[in-house]
Amino acid sequence: MKGDSIMEYLKKSGFAKTFSIWFGIGALMFGTYCGANMASGVYASAYIVTLGGGWSLVWLSIFFAFMTFFCAISLVFIRIYKVKNYNQYYLALYGLHKPDANPLLRGGVTVFFDIFTMLKGLVNVAATVALFTELMHALLGIPVLVGSAMGILLFAVLTIYGAGFLRKFNTIMTVSLILCLGVILISVIAIRGDVLVSRIGNFQEGLDWGGTTVKAHFLMFLSYCFNTSAWGSTLSNYSDQIRDNRDAIGSGIMIGVHVTALFAITGAIVLPFMPDVMQGTPILMICQNYFPGVLTAVYWVVVIFAVASTAPSFTFNISNRWAGVWKTEKLSHRAKFFILSLGFLLTCGILSQVGLMVIVKKGYTLLGNIALIAVIIPIFIAIPRMIKQDKADKQMTGGNGTL
Repeated sequence: MKGDSIMEYLKKSGFAKTFSIWFGIGALMFGTYCGANMASGVYASAYIVTLGGGWSLVWLSIFFAFMTFFCAISLVFIRIYKVKNYNQYYLALYGLHKPDANPLLRGGVTVFFDIFTMLKGLVNVAATVALFTELMHALLGIPVLVGSAMGILLFAVLTIYGAGFLRKFNTIMTVSLILCLGVILISVIAIRGDVLVSRIGNFQEGLDWGGTTVKAHFLMFLSYCFNTSAWGSTLSNYSDQIRDNRDAIGSGIMIGVHVTALFAITGAIVLPFMPDVMQGTPILMICQNYFPGVLTAVYWVVVIFAVASTAPSFTFNISNRWAGVWKTEKLSHRAKFFILSLGFLLTCGILSQVGLMVIVKKGYTLLGNIALIAVIIPIFIAIPRMIKQDKADKQMTGGNGTL
């Protein structure tokens, strides 16, 4: 396959099949990423359009490079080492996946990344529960505790149906989210299109919006981008259809395109209304203050789709790890999943009480700084070993894993 072009490869393997794999994983990440922080516009105001439309293009480019590279290289790694959950992924990343590996080192890595992955899941899902609760209260008058309980139960039920269901579910949600966000963006362009056009590419307007400097914001955003290195642990649960390295790289690029487009769309919605919507939930504020009630209803659909696609994916990642550790024959696998999911989501419900913006700014910066040392450096160290392993596997099987 070395001499084949991409198009020849697609023709031989079936374009529809190949595209469905690449798009399916891209859609999964689109749906996973379009959670509370994204759907609320908090990501857009906190990271993308904080300093105006000119610098937003820089931040989008940086994010695309990080997201594409780390997801692609992680999927290649997952394929080569055949890992199925985040614990197997990190053990292989540290070279401790073999049975004869030092048990103390294996235990140390396992415990550390159990804690890290739990923290990552808590930050993401707590933000999702917070937005779901806030929206149910704002639009339907449902009490906070009742709304939180409704969200937790919904996410737990969706989680137990497994990876295949979540992959298909996220594909449907992706199409729905694109349509709904498109309606909101068109409405924004109708009333503030001239403002949007004047601000895109403008590096002067907006420098005083966020109360920060370009250097300070760059360092914070870089810490956030470091989080992309840890997505391999999540992708290990959903990569069963990856056949070879081209599928891995193609899916990685598709992930980068999907998620960066999501940042760009929400950023374009928020940008014309900056800096008035710097705080709170920007897109909800825009819909309520500038548009008729029907558009607020459309936004409600966006958020419901967003939280229903994000929380189950993160919760599945946690439950998939611990369901295998929970050794009992008295409960079915699905029952274990439900109990573990419910316990995790209840913890997220408690954490969500600190507020959405606090979770976004503090939580992701902390996780990114941890990921720089614990994930990014080991990934680059592991690349030569990964290439060597791939070549050895190819020689043994006569396969076409290497590009």
